[in-house]
Amino acid sequence: MKTAFSQEPQHSRALETDGPWQEVLEHFFKPFIELCFPLWSPQINWAIPYKVLKGEFPSAEGKQVCDMLFEIEAFDGQQRIIFLHFEIQGQKQEDFAYRMASYNMTIFKKHRKPVVSTAIFLDDDPAWRPNSFEQRHPFTKNLYHQFFFDTLKILDYKGSEEALKKKNNIFALVILAQLAIMEAKNNQTLRRERKTALTRELFTSGLEKATIAKLYRFIDWLIKLNPEHMITFKEEVKGSAARESWQDWDPVYVSTFEQVAKIEGLQKGLQEGRQEGRQEGRQEGRQEGEASLLLHLLKRRFANRVTEQHQKLLQQADCHTLSQWGENLMEAKKIDDVFMSF
Repeated sequence: MKTAFSQEPQHSRALETDGPWQEVLEHFFKPFIELCFPLWSPQINWAIPYKVLKGEFPSAEGKQVCDMLFEIEAFDGQQRIIFLHFEIQGQKQEDFAYRMASYNMTIFKKHRKPVVSTAIFLDDDPAWRPNSFEQRHPFTKNLYHQFFFDTLKILDYKGSEEALKKKNNIFALVILAQLAIMEAKNNQTLRRERKTALTRELFTSGLEKATIAKLYRFIDWLIKLNPEHMITFKEEVKGSAARESWQDWDPVYVSTFEQVAKIEGLQKGLQEGRQEGRQEGRQEGRQEGEASLLLHLLKRRFANRVTEQHQKLLQQADCHTLSQWGENLMEAKKIDDVFMSF
């Protein structure tokens, strides 16, 4: 497996996959705490707005970047500042516990305030749930350093989907979306069915439109569909919205519709090109159209990670390569994955 350009640093790649979860935590931090850590919520002074800090720190190995860092005011007999640190982890990693300990101590050294570190596990292995880092004396073998961190395993909510739907908490939809993609895996039909069901839940929830837009952006990123199923999804959602009279329905919030419009426009352009019978012009137009569509989808998925080098690769690639990269995009966890060739 080869990539069309050099690999990015590990922390930079992690930001690409963690970004939507970071965004949804930032916007819905209070309902997240209330749903997932109900014992914490009464001890937080929600009257004082929480602060979202940049978790970037210098270290001997270079810059360390933790996923999310919140500054809150807590009640425990007295008002005091506490830092809540969250790491979003999608797969097993051997040194994960060490990384949690390292981040915790680095944050504490910088702020000199209590730091609570929590791992949010998105993987589907029920047995993998590290919660501590320890060191033993090299001679006596006695334990002389141990660090514990809190954990949240999304997989633990599996089987409780109906109970989540009844929760009066908007973050339940985030967990339902994560469970849906864990269940569907690469099954595009099942993905589309789960995405349609979640979209119905969201647009009939009675939430404000701004909230719906933020939550749908997360769902749309998480449950990706190939072009064929994207088009079917669009028709199913439009049909359901019309039949069921969704009061808060507004397709302007559904970014998938923008993608489908471009796909349908590209298909129409290709069809017209074929009818004209100009082989050379048709091939060139197809290449430009596919490159333009893929660039648009890359910018939506990876935002400011799209560089001039990526755009140059798109311009130079032939139609076969662009089609392969388009397929890669559906499952890509980082932007490098899109440009893989086999």
